[in-house]
Amino acid sequence: MNAKPLGRRPGTESSRNGIIDAARQEFAAKGFERATIRSIAASAGVDPATIYHFFDGKDDLLAAALEFPVDADTIQRLLAPDGPVSGEEMLSTVLAMWQQPEVAEKLTALIRVAVTQPAGGAAVSSVADRTIWSPLVEHIGGADAELRVALAASQIIGLAMLRFVLPFAPVADASVDDLVEKVAPTIQRYLTGNLGPTPDAGTGEPE
Repeated sequence: MNAKPLGRRPGTESSRNGIIDAARQEFAAKGFERATIRSIAASAGVDPATIYHFFDGKDDLLAAALEFPVDADTIQRLLAPDGPVSGEEMLSTVLAMWQQPEVAEKLTALIRVAVTQPAGGAAVSSVADRTIWSPLVEHIGGADAELRVALAASQIIGLAMLRFVLPFAPVADASVDDLVEKVAPTIQRYLTGNLGPTPDAGTGEPE
């Protein structure tokens, strides 16, 4: 009897992609700790052993599933070379992307993993910094650029939390236009406006 040829089995790439999709769904629904290899395998319609054919374990699978739902090209389009970053354009672009079910799922999975699993949180932070925050900091420039970007990020991440992970009706049910109208001015102030006095500002004289 002839030996089977070595190499990948037919359909292995599609199987791997299906496992990653299933893992992202499980992480989004349950968080990292409660999602199991067995539940991911059941969701993907494969045997748990198939997962170990592609991945060393849940941590390895997590790394493959952490695909950030905003790419560098999108960020670069928002960084107009001849003017300041537009908080309105930034927020409307992000919220419009979140309307896509697959993007919302990725975002929910990322946030759930980031807040429930230390290694996942570090990985998410690293990807976000490389893809979004660092380019923004570089574009804004100045001594307080990191603070400005961090404050803007707090608004955007807060919206994501209350819209998807811990749905709070006034935010979860609001239209994109309504959120942009109410939140974009705050993001714009964080990015380019007056942040108020620095901690060491003032007369320096004790009261």
